[in-house]
Formats: sequence, C-alpha cells, structure tokens
Amino acid sequence: MEQNKVVALSKEQHAKTKISSINALSHIADQHMLPVVVQEFVVAGAEFPVVFVKDGQNDSYQPVVLLGLAANQNLVIEDGKWQALYVPRVARNYPLVLVQPEPNSDRLVVAVDESSERVNEEEGLPLFKEDGSETDYLADRKKQMGEFVEFSRMTRGFTDKLKSLDLIKEQVLTITVDGEPRNINGIHMIDEKKLNELDNEVFLELRKLGFLTAIYAHLMSLQHTQKLVQKLVKPV
Repeated sequence: MEQNKVVALSKEQHAKTKISSINALSHIADQHMLPVVVQEFVVAGAEFPVVFVKDGQNDSYQPVVLLGLAANQNLVIEDGKWQALYVPRVARNYPLVLVQPEPNSDRLVVAVDESSERVNEEEGLPLFKEDGSETDYLADRKKQMGEFVEFSRMTRGFTDKLKSLDLIKEQVLTITVDGEPRNINGIHMIDEKKLNELDNEVFLELRKLGFLTAIYAHLMSLQHTQKLVQKLVKPV
C-alpha cells in the first residue's frame, strides 16, 4: 500500500469524492490491537479481551482490544472479512480521520486519506452533494468522530483514576499453543485483589463515577483470550 496521503477535507477539492464500502476494514488487517473507549467495554468485551497498554511517554494507560497474539497478527479478519459482531469505533470512519492542523493544536479538522483504495470518484458514498453541502454520510461520520474524541477524554479520566488507586498492574499473559507455552508481554490489567481490598468509600466513589461496569466488563473479557488461541491453532 502506498504511503498515507492525508489531506484536509474541502468541498472544493473533494466535491466528487466517494468512499467505497468494499474491504471497509482492510486498513486494520494487520493490527493486533485497537484502542477502545470506556463506553465500549461492555460491547467490545463481550467478544474480545479488553486490556491496557502503557504509554511510556506520558506514563498513562490506553485500553485496547486484542485482535491477535503477536504484532501484525489479526485473528478476527479472515479472508478479508471481519469475523465478529462488534466493530470498534476507532476503525469505523476510515479513510476519514481527524488531524491537528498545527502541532500541539487543540483544534482538530476532518481529513481524508487519499492513499486508501476506497477513495475514488466512481463508486461508493459521496461526501458532498451537488450544491456543496455535506451528505448525511459525511455528517454522520463527523458526529461519530466528535463523539470518539469526547469519549477518549472520559476514558483518560477513567484510566487516570485507576492509576491513582494503583489498580493497574502489568501481567504476562501465558497461553498454550500446540502444547507450547507462549508469553505475551506489555499487557496491563486491573488488579482484582487490590480492587476487592478497596475501602467502602473509594469503592462507592467508583460506583458513583460509573466506572464499576467498565471494570467488571474488562475483567470478564479476559476469558476471550482463549478464543484467540483457538483461532490461532485452528486446522487449515
């Protein structure tokens, strides 16, 4: 695939641009994890393991869904098809993306990755109407991207709270593939023992913040790691 060519969206430059729905998730075919927001834990956690990875630069945690057990390995996409019910929000709007027009800017603008094979002028869903106004498709995508930004801020509050309570711990996931143990490093999860040892006041605070549902959805989702192992060893 050619290098990304992300260009700010304009009704003049992209008046005839259409987005094909063919191979809509091809851009994540080699992604073994995807960022998720706290609002997705229940639905995403019903199908995938939800874990945390550490951002060493700012010492924060990002929740992700595991789609594979090694880098560049996506076990949820088979023969180009997404083999799950739920599609994480972060993957839905591409080749439309949000970018910072200037470094360190708080402002975000909608852009399109023109290198995507889905961007063309022949087939698919148009971004603009003939009068230059936005189509419902573009308006819906912009709304979803705006929601994702807002949900990401709330997710940062969630992970910062867990970190302040020292509830996130690094955990080596050990899986067995064809009888051989294999370790997955760099995974963090909530320390269930420490969670259960919280005093009532702190526990009540987590409940009032609405965080308990996400915490338990995360813990329950870890059972799906075995599902990925089964996909890995599935006979050809």
